[in-house]
Amino acid sequence: MYQNVHFRVYIRSGIHIPTIVNISILSMKLSTITLKQVMICALFGFLGITLFSSCKKDDPYDFKDTIAANVNFINASPDAGDAGLYVENILRTPQLVSFGNASGYNKTFLGEQDITAKNASENTLVSSKGQFDANGNYTVFMVGQSSALGLVTVTDDLTAPAAGKVKIRFVNASPSATSARLLVNNSTVYTDQPYRAATTYTELSAGTYFFNVANGNTRSATLNNVTLESGKIYTVYAKGLIGGSANAPFSVGVFKNN
Repeated sequence: MYQNVHFRVYIRSGIHIPTIVNISILSMKLSTITLKQVMICALFGFLGITLFSSCKKDDPYDFKDTIAANVNFINASPDAGDAGLYVENILRTPQLVSFGNASGYNKTFLGEQDITAKNASENTLVSSKGQFDANGNYTVFMVGQSSALGLVTVTDDLTAPAAGKVKIRFVNASPSATSARLLVNNSTVYTDQPYRAATTYTELSAGTYFFNVANGNTRSATLNNVTLESGKIYTVYAKGLIGGSANAPFSVGVFKNN
C-alpha cells in the first residue's frame, strides 16, 4: 500500500516571516519510512527553499509576497538641494526630490533602519535611524539648512475621516520659525509649534480653504485656495526661511497622504 506523507517545515526568511513548505514523500511504503528518511527529505527541501529565498531577498526592490512599510520623503531644506532617501543604503525614492516637494510613498523593509538623505552625487547629506513597522506609513522630512540638517520621521495615520470630512495635521519644518501657528480661514487650528514638531490630526469639513502660518505674533506665510477633498488626509507644513530668498521663502506646503 502506497500513501503520501505530508509534513511542514517552517523556514525563517530574510524578512522574519515564517515560510511554510509542504513536502510530500511519494511512492514509499508507509511501513518502511524511517525518521532518517524524513529528515533527509526535509533537509533537501530546506536547502532548496533557502537558496530560492536568498536569491529573492538579495533584490531590495522586490516586495512581492513581502510584508513591508511605506515611506514618503519631503525635502523641506531651503538650501540642501535635490535629495533622495536611502534606507539601509538602498534608494527608496525613484527620483530626486527638490525643495518643497514630496516623493510619494515607496515600500521599504521593516524594523529599525538606517535612513540617509543623499544628493545627486550620492554624497551623504544627513543620516538618522527610523523604525518602520509592518504595513505602516511614514513621512521623512529633511529639514534645516545645509550646515545643520536633520531628518524628522513622522507616522502617517491613514485611517479615513468621518463622512464629508478631511484630516489635517501640521509640521513645523522651517528652521527659522521657532514657534509656528497654523490658521485655517483665519481661525487658529494649531497653537505654537516648535521647529521639528508634528501635531496630531484634526478633522475639517471638506471644502476650499486658505492657510496662514504665523511665527510668534507675525502672520508671515499664506497659501490660498486649497481644496481639501472629502475622505482625504493632508499634511500641512511650514518650510523655507523667514526673510529668505525667492528660491526658499517662508511658505506653506501641503501634501496629500492618500
